Amino acid sequence: MYSVLVSIALNAIVLKYVLENEQKNCECALTWHHRFIKFYAPILIFMLFVNLLFKNEMQRNKNKMLVKVPLGIIGLVSLVYSITLIVYFFRLHIKECKCAEDWKRFALIAPLVIFLIVLLFLVLLSLFLRK
Repeated sequence: MYSVLVSIALNAIVLKYVLENEQKNCECALTWHHRFIKFYAPILIFMLFVNLLFKNEMQRNKNKMLVKVPLGIIGLVSLVYSITLIVYFFRLHIKECKCAEDWKRFALIAPLVIFLIVLLFLVLLSLFLRK
C-alpha cells in the first residue's frame, strides 16, 4: 500500500513539474517527452488509485484474460514511461535548460534510483548467498 502511495506522490510531482514548465513556456523543456509525460502521468495516477481501491478484487481475477491483457499493456507502457522520465531528465540536464531547473525535476529519475537500489540489493544478496 505504501509503495502505491509513494508512486502516486512521485507521479503527481512529475505531472506538476511538466505542467509548470508549460506554464512558464520553457521552450527547451517542451519536447515529445514532455507531452508523453503530461498525457500518461494522469492515467498512471488514476490506475494507481484503482489499484489501491480494488487491490483484492484485482488479485482474485488476476489469472483471467480480461484482466491480464490490460495489465500487461499498462505494464509495458509504464516501462516506456519510466525510460522516458529518465531520458527527459538527462536531456534537460545536458541542454542546461535553466528555465526547467526545479527540485521537482529529480522526481524524474525516481525509476532509475529504484532500479539501482534493487540491483544493488540483488548483487549483495547474490554475494551473500554464495558464501
